[in-house]
Amino acid sequence: MRTLRLVAGLVLAGVLSAHPGGIGAEEKPEARSLASALASLTLPDLDGKQVQLSSILGRGPVILDFWATWCKPCLLALPELEKLYADLGPRGLQVVGINEDGPRNAGKVKPFLKSKGATIPVLLDLNREAQGRLQAIALPTTLLLDADGVVLHTSFGYRPGELDALRAQIEPLLRKPDE
Repeated sequence: MRTLRLVAGLVLAGVLSAHPGGIGAEEKPEARSLASALASLTLPDLDGKQVQLSSILGRGPVILDFWATWCKPCLLALPELEKLYADLGPRGLQVVGINEDGPRNAGKVKPFLKSKGATIPVLLDLNREAQGRLQAIALPTTLLLDADGVVLHTSFGYRPGELDALRAQIEPLLRKPDE
């Protein structure tokens, strides 16, 4: 029993030290690119069409949001994501939800989103490959990428108003309103 507690403590210490401030904390901008990881990932959309994740690059900044229908913090973030998408999408911001409900509940995701009035594009990570490759260690995980796939911001968990604060980081990456 003592060994099990020691191992659990070491694992927790490793997770917390790998993420400054612990889980739920905002990380500083990272100089890592996800372009090659995105190029090797293909996920189905809600209609079953296969989408290569690298196809979202090159047009402007991208928010990738890992979420699930059973995740209460994820659902609290959804209206803020929708607002960002509605406000900044016309200027080049892309928002893509990556659902982690799994294959057994995949058929429930589209009607669930419709009932919430959600309009952001959603892909299904049926085997959690994207979650693992893109290091989305908690739900929700929000990644802000530039047009080349470089991670500009990572957050784990949800705090009210967080996505509004992210807006200031996104604005300089977008086309001007009159362009």
